[in-house]
Amino acid sequence: MEELEILAPMIVTVTLILVVGAVILLKPVSKQASALLEQMLKDRRAGQGTHDSERLTATLEGISERMRLLEERQTFAESLIQTRSEEPLLIPREPDAAKSEE
Repeated sequence: MEELEILAPMIVTVTLILVVGAVILLKPVSKQASALLEQMLKDRRAGQGTHDSERLTATLEGISERMRLLEERQTFAESLIQTRSEEPLLIPREPDAAKSEE
């Protein structure tokens, strides 16, 4: 029990010294890291408008190309249907001469 009474204040003292030392050493590092992160965020926000407009332009060009292909296919299908509708679907057969004689 007596050893615990001697050991407890020593552990608290060592822990306190380590915490104070860590704060003293890491405070400048954390300030620099936060400044770097803020600058990166500002750069990202400044370039974001340009990046979004480029992405939007690329998307619209892709959609435009797909619409052009759809229009071509639609025109082809309509012309194919038109030529089919002009031709009779069923060709009437002439009655067999053999069957008509019976």
